[in-house]
Amino acid sequence: MVRFDLANCGRTIPENLEYIRAAEAAGWKGFWITEITGIDGVTSATSAANLMQVGRTGSAILPMQTRDPLLMAMTAASIDQVAKGGFVLGLGTSTPIIIEDWHATPWGKPLTLTRQYVDLVRRFLSGERITTETGRWKYNRAQLGMRPAREIPIFLAALNDGMLQLAGEIADGVVLNFVTPADIIHARKMIERGAEKAGRSLDNFELMVFLRSTVTGDYELVRERYQREFFTYVMSPVYQRMFDREGYGEDCTRIETMWRNKEREQALDSIPPSLIRDRTLIGEVDDIQTRLQDYVDAGMDSALVYPVAIPSEDLVKDTIRNIEALGAVCS
Repeated sequence: MVRFDLANCGRTIPENLEYIRAAEAAGWKGFWITEITGIDGVTSATSAANLMQVGRTGSAILPMQTRDPLLMAMTAASIDQVAKGGFVLGLGTSTPIIIEDWHATPWGKPLTLTRQYVDLVRRFLSGERITTETGRWKYNRAQLGMRPAREIPIFLAALNDGMLQLAGEIADGVVLNFVTPADIIHARKMIERGAEKAGRSLDNFELMVFLRSTVTGDYELVRERYQREFFTYVMSPVYQRMFDREGYGEDCTRIETMWRNKEREQALDSIPPSLIRDRTLIGEVDDIQTRLQDYVDAGMDSALVYPVAIPSEDLVKDTIRNIEALGAVCS
């Protein structure tokens, strides 16, 4: 059995609550929110935590730059009060476009920012009164008004080697996105290197993989939907480096050139099907179970799954169909 937590896949909070009801009934174990420019993550997480009977609530991710560490500690402690299965604080640096262009906030140096941020959030959650003289956040005798009743794990979204190693040093878990089993093996090595540097054990460390999934025997029904989502990542330098490890570097360069030459449809159609299929769970339930075992064998501890509806079907109904069908995998 593989632990499945549901990724935030609704267009609205009421939709998400409908999906959560279906997921809990089907044996899923939790619900995680994200935050970009749509639904506010705190409102979404609180609504989910109030609804769920046993599952955990998590964030994958809340950007660190848009809330100062004290406010983030307040947020985590507050959600944890209503989350019956506990709250997991997943943090990330997001992207310069999202942070600087859309949220009008400096992006910063990812590793330096993350190290300081996690340290401050942990200290606030522990009840410490903090004064700082260096770094991005300058506090003068700041303190969290009410400590959480239980420990709140902190996960990091990580992709490159530096952030993976930092996660091994300071985090309780990591969230990986668009990865293959081979990428997980690589990530494990980097995380272990960071843990060794910090002299800490990884016994309770959780490696979570964010996976998109559609239960279908016909890939053509969802091919264009996945192409359009993958395109954003194919154009990203940090993902290009990861894809290059498995031989897709030239494909990414060619696709980016087509797009800049305004050959938009050709660029989408040039995304290799294997690039998509090797990083998603598309197929019948038995196929998905086999694929998941490959991830588990590589070192995955849990799956954060985004059910992708078939575009020609009703979005809500087909999302619920996927959730229910995938229940056979996680229960």
